[in-house]
Amino acid sequence: MKTLAELKEGEKGIITKVKGRGAFRKRIIEMGFVVGKPVIVVKNAPLRDPIEYNIMGYEVSLRRSEASLIEVATGDDFQIINTSAYHGVQALEQTLKLRPPTKAKKISVALVGNPNSGKTTLFNFASHSKERVANYGGVTVDAKLATFKQGGYNFDLVDLPGTYSITSYT
Repeated sequence: MKTLAELKEGEKGIITKVKGRGAFRKRIIEMGFVVGKPVIVVKNAPLRDPIEYNIMGYEVSLRRSEASLIEVATGDDFQIINTSAYHGVQALEQTLKLRPPTKAKKISVALVGNPNSGKTTLFNFASHSKERVANYGGVTVDAKLATFKQGGYNFDLVDLPGTYSITSYT
């Protein structure tokens, strides 16, 4: 296994491990550096620091010291992950993440925002539902799902409870 800092310009790898702790690790994961995601080295700065990466369609620059804390699999390493002797959930998740996504005409929409900001009203209008609405926060206490078809697409509309802080694992 290599680290992200060891990849050359134009090389591609799949993230296998994110090291680090606390706020640093949280920030890196929120930027999209999560296990199973492909990453490409776009370019190195003239003095070799920082390094620009393409991940999930975004261009992100990391210091070389930060990039050295992210392990990636390249080339022949992909077969090692797929043919692991361990057949548990972790190996299955890694195998699934390495497969290309299937093309489906499915769109998932999550209504996220502050409490008492009209998410359920919008959900009711879009899905022709009759979920309870009130003029105070805390009415929606769990996720509500509505599915409908429009123009050849399948839509999954999810009404979520209000939140004041949103992170990738909220």
